[in-house]
Amino acid sequence: MHVFIVSVVFPPEPVVSAQTSAHIAEGLARRGHRVHVLTSFPNRPAGRLYPGYSRRLYLREGASQGFEITRCFSILSPESSLISRFMENISFGVTSGWALMRSPLPDVVYANTWPIFASSILYCICRLRRIPLVVTVQDLYPESLVAQGRVREDGVIVRCTRWVDGVIARGARAVLVISERFAAIYQDKRRVAPGNVHVIPNWVDENTIHPDGQCTSEAAERFRAGKGIPSKALLLAYGGNIGVASGLETVIEAFLCPRDLEDVYLLIAGEGSRLASCQILARDCHGQVIFHTPWPVDETSLLLRSADVLVLPTRGLQSLASVPSKLVSYMLAARPVVALALPDSDVAEVVERSGCGWVVEPDRPERLGDKIRELKTLSPSELARRGQSGREFALRNLSRSVNVPRVMGILEQVAGPSGAAWQP
Repeated sequence: MHVFIVSVVFPPEPVVSAQTSAHIAEGLARRGHRVHVLTSFPNRPAGRLYPGYSRRLYLREGASQGFEITRCFSILSPESSLISRFMENISFGVTSGWALMRSPLPDVVYANTWPIFASSILYCICRLRRIPLVVTVQDLYPESLVAQGRVREDGVIVRCTRWVDGVIARGARAVLVISERFAAIYQDKRRVAPGNVHVIPNWVDENTIHPDGQCTSEAAERFRAGKGIPSKALLLAYGGNIGVASGLETVIEAFLCPRDLEDVYLLIAGEGSRLASCQILARDCHGQVIFHTPWPVDETSLLLRSADVLVLPTRGLQSLASVPSKLVSYMLAARPVVALALPDSDVAEVVERSGCGWVVEPDRPERLGDKIRELKTLSPSELARRGQSGREFALRNLSRSVNVPRVMGILEQVAGPSGAAWQP
């Protein structure tokens, strides 16, 4: 079977959807399939080109895991504005689409590309060349744009975008969504046949986040001490993209006024378009909000394990339109989670089903402050129990070993005889 994976992010970028695309490519290559990845030049999460790369129209690379990579030119978007994101979206759609148009005919295309413009170009080329298309949905569009306040719910843009998304989803041979709620929306609102919608949650390689080993209590204490955080203080941590949808401002605002949180600290690790504004906001937090940037990927386990509680903010209605992939990493780190999400969201459902933490209404810093005061009264054993519950749930449902074989099975089925030739 010859597979093209079109992924807007890919290693060395650390974001979860880059890693999941790589896991699929590696798994298919190990099964003996021919795999070609079309991706952008690495720039996430900060939107800046990585050192060692110079952009050109196309750059071919070989991967030690046995697949090919073609990096395609796209306009970078260090600022999270509609215009810059549109330019990034459409430019990658054009270059990746042209690369697929000129390639030998693959048996199936797996799309983890930008909605709606890049995915539309890819869809048209697959229709033209009669290539079966499998689409993965990480966020609901246009619902995500509405949740961020970028467009109006009753506007022409929303109606057109929803219609285009439905055309693409109905034309794909399979649509992979990350939750049952997403599946219901694609079946009811986009009118996709139920048999073509598959619920496969985001996952993390369980071997990359270790609750023990290199992340010993001594290593965690040294890490905290290096940041000036007292060993007896309650440490909340956030690790990931600091962007418009992250809602980190709400978390910082919870530390602005109350003086009864003197022995509580917040550690923020990552980069993104809202980093500078969050740093300015944190100036009045009496040194209790600490930034760790840039955040080396090999410090992920150490940072997460150094915290007492991990915080997962969203803003507005965002938790109804997406499930932040960092939640899986948080759970695998065996640390309890405070999620700022709406009670009927997928985020809230995962937190409550797993027993890994607590859900607080988004955009309400005073509510978060109340929850932090409650956390201060909990025993270390109660925090550890919640954290372990989250890890066990993630290993059963949100791990690489569970979900990658499911995706590969769908791709082999869609590809037909060339994909079905492989037998486990």
